[in-house]
Amino acid sequence: MNSFLKRRAERVLSSNAFGRVTRHRVRGKRLILAYHGIVPDGEAPAGERALFIRQRDFAAHLDVLAEVADVAPLDEIDEIGDGRPRVAITFDDAYRGAVREGVRELANHRMPATIFVVPGRLNNHVFWWDALSHGAPEPSPAVREHAILTLGGIDEGVRAWASSSSTPSSDALPDFSRTATVDELVEATEHEGITVGSHTWSHANLASLSAEDIAAEVVRSRDWLTARFADRAILWLAYPYGLDSASAHLVLADASYRGALRIVGGWHGPHEFSPFSRPRLNVPAGLSADGLRSRLLGAVLA
Repeated sequence: MNSFLKRRAERVLSSNAFGRVTRHRVRGKRLILAYHGIVPDGEAPAGERALFIRQRDFAAHLDVLAEVADVAPLDEIDEIGDGRPRVAITFDDAYRGAVREGVRELANHRMPATIFVVPGRLNNHVFWWDALSHGAPEPSPAVREHAILTLGGIDEGVRAWASSSSTPSSDALPDFSRTATVDELVEATEHEGITVGSHTWSHANLASLSAEDIAAEVVRSRDWLTARFADRAILWLAYPYGLDSASAHLVLADASYRGALRIVGGWHGPHEFSPFSRPRLNVPAGLSADGLRSRLLGAVLA
């Protein structure tokens, strides 16, 4: 479908008239939105393009949410709402653009959100997938598969492989596409409703690790976050790359986590999935406000 026809279809599907017919499809369900980075107004896209939504588009999404949904803190997502769609907002990776411009937009809309933090990658880190995009929209599928599945998604290992295989890579990226500093995270959590959760210690693929190594990743991250953010840290985890495993579920339960999130899925009931395998709707850069509204109204169940 070309972009013109897509926009027209989204406009129809997001209309109130269409929504009156489809709202029943999402009644009593929950939707957890997964964002990543924010491109500040006036800046050009960088890194893996699909992960970075423009600030003005994110603000438009929040306008839609304010109109048709109840936006709840993640750790209250399963509480009973008022009948409107019940939604939680999350950000993975603690990109600076999300921590600064994203939180600013959330504060302007008085909406809560959870930022999933990789403590071992804070303070201006460039993630391997952004470095390996190197001017392209994203790393190639073959590179991504090798990096995540063969190399376990571990930054140092992926970069060493890229160097040895002459795979193009560059850390010359703007500030918004780097990770925030600890001080910037502290400032973000001073806004009402902003909490932090675990994205593991180093953003390794937990599905590739032993139970012992999984524990090291999730316990170290948990302890660091709770020590620095106290009641602003919630015991939820977002799986790096969205990949979980039965071993990860057991380790997270033993480590007193309340829940864990994947990066695929959409609407679901409060008790439809294991608390350690909750679905999320990944929000790509190209999702329009009408596209989001059509999903909130139940016209599109994806």
